[in-house]
Amino acid sequence: MIDARLWSSVPHRNPTALLDFYGQFALWHEALAATIVRATGTTIRVYPLGDGGGRAWRQSVQQQHANAAAALGLAPPPDLVDYSMDKADDHASFFWVLSQDATRLALAAGLV
Repeated sequence: MIDARLWSSVPHRNPTALLDFYGQFALWHEALAATIVRATGTTIRVYPLGDGGGRAWRQSVQQQHANAAAALGLAPPPDLVDYSMDKADDHASFFWVLSQDATRLALAAGLV
């Protein structure tokens, strides 16, 4: 399983890197959901995260992480929605926060 901390370095305005990330991210969430079911008996919805981009996608990511956190008895995730992805600083902040929260979920679920 990929170490989610690697996602903190997704480069800004690099379509190939983003496409690669979206695919990894969707597959990672499938694995996380399966691990949560085995660990807790709780089934969580897996949102279609492989297409990426936009505020609606970030809202789905927020909900996906909130559902996983709730199933694991954890606090909800930090804000994953309100970023201006056309700005390099916001892009970097989003991917750093996302990687840290995904790592938190993976550790709690026993995915790593």
